[in-house]
Amino acid sequence: MLRLLPYYARVLGPMGLVTVVLIPCGLIGMITMVAADNPAVAGVVTVLAGGFTAAMVGYFLWRLRPVAEGLRLATVGRPARARIDAMEETGVTIGTSFLVRFRLMVSPVGGPSYAANCTDLVPRLSIGQFSPGAEIDVMVDPDDPARVTVRPAEHSPSSVR
Repeated sequence: MLRLLPYYARVLGPMGLVTVVLIPCGLIGMITMVAADNPAVAGVVTVLAGGFTAAMVGYFLWRLRPVAEGLRLATVGRPARARIDAMEETGVTIGTSFLVRFRLMVSPVGGPSYAANCTDLVPRLSIGQFSPGAEIDVMVDPDDPARVTVRPAEHSPSSVR
């Protein structure tokens, strides 16, 4: 998770990352102040609110993990070609992009083809370019070839940042 922190910062932007941390902390403070008449209740409420906040922040970061991993691979990955065998929307929309799950047949340069799965952001206006049978550029993790991401130059808003 820590290796993805700089990429989460790129996904959320500096204010987004601060917001993810500060708003829950402010809510804990307000809840504690309301329950401050009884120290025992205040302690229990603070622990429960803190646990709930940690769970919500964790869930939020978990949902963004494919995006952060994609940004990491776009930086450190090796280029390859892939054929889309299948794709499905996850139901998650971030900005004007859909989070899409791909099943790919990856063909690395100088190596045998293999099947891989990835989840990546695809802008609404580009979704028509991605269909089963289409050939696309991907980036492959040099440490784990099963980890791939669609190359950002083709579709990602992160490539223009």
